[in-house]
Amino acid sequence: MTFTWTVDYGFVWGLTGRLTSGGYFVPWDQMAADPDNPPRNRTGFGFSNGNYGFVAAGGNTPVGALEIDVLSDVPDGTASVGIGMDDSSVFVAQAEPGANLRFTPHPEYWITAGTFRAGEVLDVEEITQEAEVPLEGTLSMQATLEPDDVWTVSVA
Repeated sequence: MTFTWTVDYGFVWGLTGRLTSGGYFVPWDQMAADPDNPPRNRTGFGFSNGNYGFVAAGGNTPVGALEIDVLSDVPDGTASVGIGMDDSSVFVAQAEPGANLRFTPHPEYWITAGTFRAGEVLDVEEITQEAEVPLEGTLSMQATLEPDDVWTVSVA
């Protein structure tokens, strides 16, 4: 299997109810973001006239971080917000009213096997048989899941 992606960040939100492991996150909206380019590294998330969505946010976010201010008008336990990469949701959290969520992306790549589906909420503490995939300076590599459920990762 071949995996390809780009490091294009974005903000995401979705209606999830309470966010739980094994549930699903489907983004209702996405917005481009750039951790190295204020003010594109900060947004607000609000609820007005029956509609959720991204809104302008004041303040400053340090270069290298992405930040979402959840406004106090967002109903508790209804939505989740987070960041995406290459048009896919990567990390989301419950949109608690009044929360200030800061994400500091330092991409690391891992491989695991399981019966996961796109959008499934994973609790990283519950994942076993994973292996880090070191990509710096590497254009191709091979990962093999051995019969004892241990990964072997090597440059191809």
